[in-house]
Amino acid sequence: MEIYVYDREMTLQGVIDEISSLIWTRRYWACGEFKLLVPFTERHVALLLKNRLIMKRGDDEAGEIKYVNIKKNSQGLEEIEVQGKFVTGWIGKRVVRRQIVTTDNTQNILTRIVSENITNPSVAARIIPNVVIAAMEDLGSGTIEYASEYYMNALLACETAAKAAKLGFQITTDVKTGLHTFRVYAGRDLTSDNNDGNPPCTFSQEFDNILEQEYTNSVENLKTTAYVGGEELQDTPRKVAEVGGSTAGLDREEVFVNATDITQTYKDNNDNDVTMPDAQYIEMLEQRGASELGGMAETLAFSSKVNTHSNLQYRTDYDLGDRVTCINKRWGIKINVRITEISEVYEQNIPEIDITFGESLPALIDKIRQIAK
Repeated sequence: MEIYVYDREMTLQGVIDEISSLIWTRRYWACGEFKLLVPFTERHVALLLKNRLIMKRGDDEAGEIKYVNIKKNSQGLEEIEVQGKFVTGWIGKRVVRRQIVTTDNTQNILTRIVSENITNPSVAARIIPNVVIAAMEDLGSGTIEYASEYYMNALLACETAAKAAKLGFQITTDVKTGLHTFRVYAGRDLTSDNNDGNPPCTFSQEFDNILEQEYTNSVENLKTTAYVGGEELQDTPRKVAEVGGSTAGLDREEVFVNATDITQTYKDNNDNDVTMPDAQYIEMLEQRGASELGGMAETLAFSSKVNTHSNLQYRTDYDLGDRVTCINKRWGIKINVRITEISEVYEQNIPEIDITFGESLPALIDKIRQIAK
């Protein structure tokens, strides 16, 4: 394992090959992070400075150092610990300064958030240098009514929209050109019953590709029905949309969502006032409600430590964002679920992979079925 250290202009500063521990966590619809522990040396101290970028050999994702700690343990061993986030986190350096109100697919909405606030904003000082947007094929995410919150953190806006559409996004780095490229992507369907012709990917202790496994199912934070209140105006009744109203009885869990930031009259790109029809405005409120409910869904997830020497090869047979099949016959569970997080753990250059399988939508619980015995 080798770690390459760069400055912000992607000039190589040095290579580190003495690594005590590295946890490299990738996420599908959020920014990843890392934690690196190396022996204390003068060379390591000079290399591992805040705001520098690190990359694993052969990888295209870079992490930015945001935390540096030097300590001496009880055995007298001196170590340097650095932590940070992937450069996808740079999106969070900006807010959505001009509200985005549109009818479009989620892929284009994500691209627009990055374009208007990072790569091509109206104020030159807001440009983040060397960040570009990739040309992407249509991912078929479907058209929605969308309105961003005023001055919402741009990374949070991307995470919220991507999660609702089951899309992933990331910024990859090309060390040769020095460019950091934003792209939106969709994982493959590798479930045992997929219709795309993809080789299925099944995780099961029976196949010896799982070392440890944990299953979680919780309704502690579940909400099924949202009432979404729009802007408040004098002498005008407040418009309220209802989402998930078909749920009844004890299964109905209600919540109120305050969406005063979604205004029926807004400024277009030419600073002209535009008033949307009532039906479109209600759709905007419903979309906000659906997004909020997505974060209050029934929690259902597998967490597994994968056998890296098994029949499945990481990044070839499966990768972040792919939908795969998880089986535990003893627990009576079979589930088709997305890989939403992968932690690559290196201890003394011995790799381990911890995978989190899970989706946020309440409908996921309907996909679980008992295995026929």
